[in-house]
Amino acid sequence: MKEKHLRVLIVEDNPADAELLELELSKGGYVASTLRVQSAPAMQAALDDQQWDLILSDYAMPRFSGLHALELLKATGKDIPFILISGSAGDDIAIDAMRAGAHDFFGKGSLRLLIPAIERELREADVRATARAQREQLHQNEKLAALGTLLAGISHELNNPLTVIMHQATVLERALRDHPQKARVDTIRQAVGNCSRIVKNFLALARHEPPRRVQVSVNEVVGAAIDLIAYGLRNDNIEVALDLIEHLPAISGDPQQLERVVINLVSNAQYVLRERPVPRRLVLRSSTDAAGERVVLQISDNGGGIPPEIRSRIFDPFFTTKPTGQGTGIGLALCHGIITAHNGTIAVSSEPGAGTTFVISLPIDSTVQAAANDAMSVASSTPPLRVLVVDDNPDVATAFSDILSAQGHTVDIAASSLGALDLIATGAYAIILTDMRMPDLDGPGLYREVVARHPQLESSFLFATGDTFSADTIRFLKESGAVVLGKPCTYEDVENAVEEVVRRRAHREPHSNTA
Repeated sequence: MKEKHLRVLIVEDNPADAELLELELSKGGYVASTLRVQSAPAMQAALDDQQWDLILSDYAMPRFSGLHALELLKATGKDIPFILISGSAGDDIAIDAMRAGAHDFFGKGSLRLLIPAIERELREADVRATARAQREQLHQNEKLAALGTLLAGISHELNNPLTVIMHQATVLERALRDHPQKARVDTIRQAVGNCSRIVKNFLALARHEPPRRVQVSVNEVVGAAIDLIAYGLRNDNIEVALDLIEHLPAISGDPQQLERVVINLVSNAQYVLRERPVPRRLVLRSSTDAAGERVVLQISDNGGGIPPEIRSRIFDPFFTTKPTGQGTGIGLALCHGIITAHNGTIAVSSEPGAGTTFVISLPIDSTVQAAANDAMSVASSTPPLRVLVVDDNPDVATAFSDILSAQGHTVDIAASSLGALDLIATGAYAIILTDMRMPDLDGPGLYREVVARHPQLESSFLFATGDTFSADTIRFLKESGAVVLGKPCTYEDVENAVEEVVRRRAHREPHSNTA
């Protein structure tokens, strides 16, 4: 028979009566860890120090009462089954106890009924806990959905100028390769990337979208993430050690999402380490588990640690200990969601003053698709193409045209979908890069009209958008199976998206619903 462990706080001034309660628990098959208190300060300290499964309290004590004990419990907000026990079990006393919020009431002569009552109250406490968790999850989902809808509405207007800034910064960067002012361009690009990442983090958290599946090297993800934020780490005098084993097995996943996890965890550690004196150390260590079935990534710092009272809440959305304006409270929730979507786990171990270690475990997948390798082979032989850019914002259209031209393609620009239809009727385009939101006829409308007139161009579309949250957008992108280019985007993002369109055209793939 499996042992039933129970943590019981006994509020009782008589040691003999407390022993009787412990005996009843033992007879009922419980292995009880008990603590007896007989005063308000002692009970308060017990409630603060540890978690309890059950509280058994005497009704009347010389300097403390069961009803006072019940009030102390209620003040904490904790939902712990509370059973009052009295030597004089009159109906008036029982009524007063139940009205005060006790879960049950017994006379000391009726302890034979205690175990069934305990089992009932423990079951009901589990039901209440489940209901609370469901309500909280619903509340969080509602908040995230509302936030995502709000961001979807502004992301289009925000990401268009960010795309232009990113493009102009790229042009300057290429023109100033060896110039001292190149560092200023790097700062601009980093700022645009930060703005874009904030929006994408919120949207990703609200969407709960599944990761795309390609072959991923966790070591390469770590290296790319550290490269992106190395400058800030150096400025904060943080020593970074990479202990990455060679020949680490690949996993199946989304490298961009996983990179976002590493950046979030390292950035959190960076924030904490700024508050402590040197040496400030950060260690990223990769390995496999003992069974050789999972890749393990540990991210450790020597900061101040996480207080035990908040450790269980750090993955909750919008929970943050940072001052107002310095933290959104979504970083760790986003990390948890991404790792869970990859069928992995993320856990934390920390002690005040002894640093913090996050441990990520991801399954090794030997059946991962080699789509990335196929894309690379196509990319290496991608010829110059004729591309049509459709966007009502002339600055954005020019930015895309400049990038595509620099990559060797011939580019035409249409300022509207109606103008695009005229150009498509007279020219053969390998790729049609179009905005999603435009007046008169939007991107999806243009797609449907072109496919109706020129079915062979169905797999030639590349949609540029900053809104991949709204239900209509998601539905259309899944139905069309088209390639999506998120705004703002870099030179490399455009190049990769073009290569993906070429790969799909070359393989004549059916709609894969992976956009």
